[in-house]
Amino acid sequence: MELKVWVEGVVRVVCGLSIDTSCQDVVIALAQATGQTGRYILALKLRGSERQLVADERPLQCLSQLGQLATEVQFILRRTGPSLGVGQEDTPTTERRLHRPPEPGPLKHRKPHKSLTFNLGPSAFSHGSQPNKARAASPGASPEPRASPVSLVDATNPVDPSKEEVFGRVLQQQRRLQELELQLHCLQRETHVWEQESCSATAPSPTPVRTEELQELERRLRENEAELVHTARWEAELQAETDREQGTSSNLRLRQTLSSVDDHSHETEELRARSAHLEHDVRPAAHRRSSRAAARQQQETLRPLRQELRHRLQQGDRLDATVSETQEELRAAGDTLQVGRSLIEELNKELRQCNLQQFIQQTVGPHVGGAGTRHRTSTEPCVGILVLFLQPRVCESEEELSFTLW
Repeated sequence: MELKVWVEGVVRVVCGLSIDTSCQDVVIALAQATGQTGRYILALKLRGSERQLVADERPLQCLSQLGQLATEVQFILRRTGPSLGVGQEDTPTTERRLHRPPEPGPLKHRKPHKSLTFNLGPSAFSHGSQPNKARAASPGASPEPRASPVSLVDATNPVDPSKEEVFGRVLQQQRRLQELELQLHCLQRETHVWEQESCSATAPSPTPVRTEELQELERRLRENEAELVHTARWEAELQAETDREQGTSSNLRLRQTLSSVDDHSHETEELRARSAHLEHDVRPAAHRRSSRAAARQQQETLRPLRQELRHRLQQGDRLDATVSETQEELRAAGDTLQVGRSLIEELNKELRQCNLQQFIQQTVGPHVGGAGTRHRTSTEPCVGILVLFLQPRVCESEEELSFTLW
């Protein structure tokens, strides 16, 4: 896998990363690519917010955790200072630019231009760039701020050689093209200066050195044109490869979308079938629940009636018991009344006998007057008792009746 990192405003691609590659490995690879020693930090920027990553964090894991926001993430490499024990190694930007010498001189005595490329591997350069390689290895040299891939190949996760090779060679050709354009511009200015000097000079006579320089310039111009054609071909191939990848990814996304739609349609049909089956199963249960609810409601309605009926039955039992007790009391009162009546009859008989005896005693004669007086006196309490008894009165019990009699 690969990771894009912004280094001094330029995008650099770090190739050959795995999910376990740490930020420290990425920083070391980029530092080796730029050829500058020092202290670096790797920052993660997302929607205006920036966070510094530690050495043990995994950039690819951070991207996988962000999900769809991973396309908006930028990794930025910043150099915070020189390494410990090493002096300042930064070279001002103006020193890395190509300068035209103040006076035209022989081409073989001019200093070679600094290399603005980062060598990713062996490639076919022209002989004019051979001295630049030695110069690029010096600490003061730095690559041109263009997008360049940095190789960080993992042995367990090899990168596709064809795609990476094409991409790397195209980037090399772009940097080479920029270098050649700068050299061509410098040579054109030198040629213009020489032409002005040759025109201003009186009776100019071509020297062998100038002729060789012109031939060398023409040869390098032809080489530059060939390099331009070669670079244009590689750019066209890269564009075609990019278009093919975009078309393939678009077709893949379309197929995935169609497959997802089919899957969702199938799931929808299954859910509908399950819904119908569940509805069919729920209907009897709902009917049973409704019947249970109706029976429960009937039971709730009948419960007060049953309680009222039970209360009425209990009240009837109590009334029956009261009636039975009343009947027993009436029966006992009737028996007592019968006894009282029989006693009254006997007393009436005795009273008649007493009256008869009194009447006989009164009609016997005066000779028995004293005795009759005493007899009357003795019979008066009995008559009083009979008179009291004959008064209308209802006796409650046999004991009261006997007390009244005696």
